[in-house]
Amino acid sequence: MAKVKPALFEVLHDTQVETVLMRLYKAALRQGWQMLWHFLPKVFQLLGKGIDWKTEEESFYKDKYIPILPDQGTFLYLQARAISAQHILEFGTSYGISTIYLAKAAKDNGGKVISTEYLPHKVQAARKHLEEAGLSDWVEILEGDARETLKENTVSFDMVLLDGWPDMVYTIFKLVEPRLKKGAIILVDDVEGFRPSMQDYLDYVRNPVNGYLSSTISLRKGLEYTVKT
Repeated sequence: MAKVKPALFEVLHDTQVETVLMRLYKAALRQGWQMLWHFLPKVFQLLGKGIDWKTEEESFYKDKYIPILPDQGTFLYLQARAISAQHILEFGTSYGISTIYLAKAAKDNGGKVISTEYLPHKVQAARKHLEEAGLSDWVEILEGDARETLKENTVSFDMVLLDGWPDMVYTIFKLVEPRLKKGAIILVDDVEGFRPSMQDYLDYVRNPVNGYLSSTISLRKGLEYTVKT
């Protein structure tokens, strides 16, 4: 994402939402050099077999946006609209960029998003951004460890975005798997760059015996696309 342009968000047909996304993506771009220097020593791993992520090394990311790309956001929105998703789950709110795309779809579908984030300052910021985008009524952010906050949730989900810590993807997936509707779509970001941390998830959903079809699609960076059959 070299430049943020209004054309990246035109599919949303919502000036208020587009204005907020423009501002947030510009803020994320300003962190680009920090991200580059952080990953430079691991660039060959990142572009090769991927990095085996360890959540305990997370302190660097406490103020980072690390968002999905606009192409991915457009894809999320279109997919949610295509299946008329009423109940959407997101693991990893961060500052709310991907949440905004999902919430816009939920608003247009007459549904709702449940999102999870364990850092209080990011929860506060995300709620503010959603309010600025006019989407607060279509999102509930669960603050705390998703392994705990999702335990009591009984919603059956049409669509799930797993975009939190890579080594927790399979754990969160298995936690909500009993509540996935037939035909549900599950999307996992950064599946190429952090593949070793997600191999357990990939092995499971790519085995048709488990009731899924799954493949990586590339929208500038890899996004695992899974359908519950």
